[in-house]
Amino acid sequence: MDEITLMSFGFYHGLPVDANTMLDVRGLPNPFWVEELKNSTGLDAEVRDYVFSTEEAEGYYRSALDLIRRRVAFHEAYKSPLKQPLVIAVGCTGGRHRSVSTVCRLAEALRADGKEVRVIHRDIEKR
Repeated sequence: MDEITLMSFGFYHGLPVDANTMLDVRGLPNPFWVEELKNSTGLDAEVRDYVFSTEEAEGYYRSALDLIRRRVAFHEAYKSPLKQPLVIAVGCTGGRHRSVSTVCRLAEALRADGKEVRVIHRDIEKR
């Protein structure tokens, strides 16, 4: 079984060069505009609840999870000496709220599937 890396990032800080799959979650509800959530991160339950508070956000998450599961299966089936590690990057504007929330949920789901998952929050400390 291959290790999967899930990376949250902020588009504002540039694209991750080592990602081979990327999701854009800038369309999800943005906690940055909610005063009591602005200084929190996607590691906080209140932020995650807000990000996924709409039916559209939940639908996007379910679709993203299905896509990621298919991508993981494709990667595991691919046999080549040139095979690169699977790095899935999830981006929002600043890399502190929506992308972090999404990566946390995806990691939980993939670990429940029995996958080895490494999580990196590249821009969580940046302002």
